[in-house]
Amino acid sequence: MPLGLCYYFIYFQKKEKQISTLIFLWLHNQVFYKSLQKQVLHTIPLTKEKKFWADVGCSTGLMSRLAHKLGYHVVGYDINIFSLLVARLLSFTLKNIRYDNKDFTTLTQKFDIVSATSLLSVVNNKIETLNALVKLLKNETSILIIIEPTEKMCVENVKRNISDFKSWWYYKGLLLWAKARKDKAVSIEIYENLKNVNIVHKYHLNSMVRVTYIHKISF
Repeated sequence: MPLGLCYYFIYFQKKEKQISTLIFLWLHNQVFYKSLQKQVLHTIPLTKEKKFWADVGCSTGLMSRLAHKLGYHVVGYDINIFSLLVARLLSFTLKNIRYDNKDFTTLTQKFDIVSATSLLSVVNNKIETLNALVKLLKNETSILIIIEPTEKMCVENVKRNISDFKSWWYYKGLLLWAKARKDKAVSIEIYENLKNVNIVHKYHLNSMVRVTYIHKISF
């Protein structure tokens, strides 16, 4: 689906929804963002089994489509109906992928993989949201992947990585992300409240982004 058609579709939506959807569609097509998400999924194996993936806060569906390439049956959830419509346009040729305008905390289905990108930084109750994400995991082999900006993500730190046009082209999307998430970094301390899980933190983009992998612990 050509991006031009998606932008044309967004043009006819309500102004506040236009801005949000346009920003995420643009961000999802930045080199650094695509590279980050591909790195995050590098350790997730391909599957030929019928396994399910929930992409919570999927926006226009980049992570959802990458998860689909790994062979998972994917459901993307978001509260912005217009972002979901764009995600559907971009995924219209793909099977076993769908998008729902649904509050993920109401779900009863369990998943093999759950992902959430830059979600905790915009919710009021981070610990409650984090626990709700863990509850979506099916069993001890399931994985929760959380991608969040750290306190090091700020415009000043991003600019330190820009020395020429090539680096500016790579990091220009990160400048916008840093502005949008100013003073909204997710503290690593919130993970201390989780019980009966194994947690691994990995850092990307000069420690400006933290990727957290969470597994339930079996007894």
